[in-house]
Formats: sequence, structure tokens, C-alpha cells
Amino acid sequence: MDKKLLIAGIVLLMSFLMTACGDSSSVQNEAAMNTIQPYNLSDEDSEMVSLVAPGAEDAITQFAVDKTYQRVCVGYDYYEHGKLVKKNKTKSDFPFTYDGGPKDSYGKICTFVDNDDIVINIYGKAYDKDGKPAEADGLGSKEPLSNEHLTLDDVNTNSISMLDGPVDIEKNKKIYIFAAIGDNDDDFEVTDILTLMEDKKLLSSYDKCFVFYATFK
Repeated sequence: MDKKLLIAGIVLLMSFLMTACGDSSSVQNEAAMNTIQPYNLSDEDSEMVSLVAPGAEDAITQFAVDKTYQRVCVGYDYYEHGKLVKKNKTKSDFPFTYDGGPKDSYGKICTFVDNDDIVINIYGKAYDKDGKPAEADGLGSKEPLSNEHLTLDDVNTNSISMLDGPVDIEKNKKIYIFAAIGDNDDDFEVTDILTLMEDKKLLSSYDKCFVFYATFK
């Protein structure tokens, strides 16, 4: 698929997921305030994601922050055999800026590795007093991994690690949300992302690991 079409498709898809009609647009269906967690796609949404970006079905997280937060920054750290090689790459900064001043913000983040590209998409919104989405803004970005001489194309097996439940958000704290893992061992262990980042021995067992994070400020 053409890279520009991929990014445009993901942006449109994220917009749909954020602004869909019915119960999915209700504040009651968002993450709890000041938490970030996996976003569980419906069967229909999963089919749509698989059409636009195969492999990204599990790469979406959702968050909610109160009006004391001004923005979210998303990027990745790159490891080889547990050694940090690249830090804080592809920072995508998304401000919670709304007409009328600060509001509680809800959003979704999609992060994944697509061939030789890092893809990051962020969508955020606020609700009006009637519980309807009052604002919605989108951001899509990518970085060619070829510029960094990085790729997952030279390993035998790819897998992912992700959050397995809600995590409390703390201001300026880096929260790991998703990892794309590459290894030449066809049989390797995969855990949730928080366990992975705490288990240095496990992290060092992987040939390559792109670890995405979100920092709320």
C-alpha cells in the first residue's frame, strides 16, 4: 500500500472511531479519568482496521485526562538485545486546545511499525454538557526507519506487546503502551508491555524492540 494512502487511511479510521454515532460517542464509554488502557475494537471496527492497516488491530490505546493536562507526547525507544539504541524518537505532540479554554480530554493513540515506517496517530476530543463530542482534532505522523537504518524485515518472527489493563496517568511520566518485537527465534515469550519493560532479562532476549510511549504534560 502507498505510504501516503496508509497514513490518510489511518487518520480517517481514527476519526471514525472517535466520532462514531450511538453509544460509542458517550463519555461513559471512554477510559476512566486520568487513565490509559487498551482499546477493544468491535468485530466490525477490527475488520475496518485490518483493511486499512493489517497488523494494527491491537495497536490502539485510549485515554482520558482532566483539564489540568495540556498535551500528550508520543514517541518510541528502540532496543537491540536489551540495549537502548535510540531514545525518544518521532515525538508527536498533541495539544488539548479547545475553544472556551481547558476541558477534560478523551482520545485514542495508534502506534505501530509498518514495514520501514514508524506510524503514530493521535485523536482527541472533549464533550459538551449534553455528553456529545464538542471538539475533535487529529494528528498523523510517520518516520522512515530507513533514515535510521532500522527495520524489522531482517528477522524471522514479529510479535507485539501491549497494555493488559488500565494504567494511571501521572504528569510528565513516560508510560509504555505498545511494543513491536522482532527476533530470529521462532519460539519466544511475549508478555504485557509493563512486565516487559520491568524484566530486563526478557527484553535483552529479543533481537529488536520498538517500544512506544505516551507522556502527558
